[in-house]
Amino acid sequence: MQNYRIGVLLSAYNGDKYIAQQIESIMKQKNRDHITLLVRNDGSTDKTGKILKKLENKYDNLRVINGPNIGLVASFFELLKTGLNEYNFDYYSFSDQDDYWLEDKLQTAVNYIEKESNNIPILYGCRSIVVDDNLNKTEFVTQAKECRITFYNTAIQNIVIGHNQVLNKKLAEVLVKHHQGYDNIYSQDLWIENVAAVTGKIIFDNTPHTLYRMHGHNQLGYGKGKLDRVLGHLIRLKKKEPQKMAKQLDDFVESYKDFISDEEKNEIKLFLCSQHNIKTRIDYIRRTKLYRQTAKETIQFKILYVLGAYCI
Repeated sequence: MQNYRIGVLLSAYNGDKYIAQQIESIMKQKNRDHITLLVRNDGSTDKTGKILKKLENKYDNLRVINGPNIGLVASFFELLKTGLNEYNFDYYSFSDQDDYWLEDKLQTAVNYIEKESNNIPILYGCRSIVVDDNLNKTEFVTQAKECRITFYNTAIQNIVIGHNQVLNKKLAEVLVKHHQGYDNIYSQDLWIENVAAVTGKIIFDNTPHTLYRMHGHNQLGYGKGKLDRVLGHLIRLKKKEPQKMAKQLDDFVESYKDFISDEEKNEIKLFLCSQHNIKTRIDYIRRTKLYRQTAKETIQFKILYVLGAYCI
């Protein structure tokens, strides 16, 4: 596709420290002539609005939408609807406000997607290099794909991080058409990944094309060292993130039941209904089809399930 158009969707909230640098990296993309950047200012109270206005005057392919604070999930879905209904882009790419993109990120994503059929929903993702506040590399790279990505995997693991997600129009249309509210979506990344898994196809590129900035507000998961990773996992447990994932999964199955096979529905039903006591949890986990990308991670999931971390 020679004349494709790609909409980059960025929800901004009090991001004055890093957002200009991120936008500059988007504007340095190899396929910039194909890009329109839509930024929704989600009720920021810092200097974000002034920075965006200045950048909008600088770049003719930047559009700023100012709105009230509705939260990250709702803001991203509003951007997706705007991109689809008002611009009708061929591709849609989500962006955080504090990362930095390598110049080949979007062109690489488009190249991968164009190799597939346009008749099915497609989600592209890649790895990220983990960096510190000043974009200095740490020793970490985000999760690699080591086995097939199916619904039995995405149900309990988010491998396609939001700032690396690029969608074709078919997937965007499915997301907007079947969306039923935001209250029970704690992670739009994982929601979109699950939608792609049951309606179409997920493509994953193990080569990193973004810098994932770790700072005081997003230390969970990776951090700047091994101790940060351990602490991040403990904080996730304290915040009951496995429980929130299970609740979101329950709502997801209801929303997309027409796309989910009977076998998959039965697996999720067992996952949710076996949680009531430790005996039923042990019985279920012995025969579950759910898995994570590595054997070690799958064992960790099973231990957490038996301990009741996913109980809702």
